[in-house]
Amino acid sequence: MGPEYIVAIVTGGVFLILLFSFFIVYAVRRSNYKKFQKQLDEAYLGGNLAKMEYDFAGYDEETERILARLNTDTEKQVTIDDVLGDNKASVPEEVFAKIDSEGLEEITGKYKPE
Repeated sequence: MGPEYIVAIVTGGVFLILLFSFFIVYAVRRSNYKKFQKQLDEAYLGGNLAKMEYDFAGYDEETERILARLNTDTEKQVTIDDVLGDNKASVPEEVFAKIDSEGLEEITGKYKPE
């Protein structure tokens, strides 16, 4: 047998080994991906999550008490209508407070494009 046939047989064998290993790796990864998707679906698509209060989902009792104290009727979110509208009296003073310049950092220098 000539050397060209030996090279062809070896090359074909290596190709077949690589092809079979590709299919095996593909099947294993696909199986792992399906298991992972199943775990995600079980964790996040459960029927009991439809009734969950998402704002307090991960908090313990102490954190819920603190948040309940912060979310009173006296402290509410300020809308743009409150700021620009006629009822500025209902807007807290902290909204219009000036920023303390002590914490700000001034950046100086010259820009050098590269």
